[in-house]
Amino acid sequence: MADPIRRRRSPEQWQRLIDQQADSGQSQAAFSAAHGLAQTTFQHWKRRLKSSASAVEALFTPLPDTPVPPEPDRGWTMELDLGDGVCLRLRRGGW
Repeated sequence: MADPIRRRRSPEQWQRLIDQQADSGQSQAAFSAAHGLAQTTFQHWKRRLKSSASAVEALFTPLPDTPVPPEPDRGWTMELDLGDGVCLRLRRGGW
């Protein structure tokens, strides 16, 4: 088997290839061979992009589906948990 052609790809291009492999139903080995990719490089990028996506997802907390309506006469309160014991609270009293 010939060595795969070395080509630089952006993280976005690797993500597209990873998505294509998942949608194809092929194993990583079969997909890599069919697309001229080194399987170890494919696996490296899959791990790398998964860990960076997990890091971004960890920054956000899902909001509840049903918003709580504000009390118009009493102003509003907003609380933002910044992690590591840091919490930002904003309040505006009604007048």
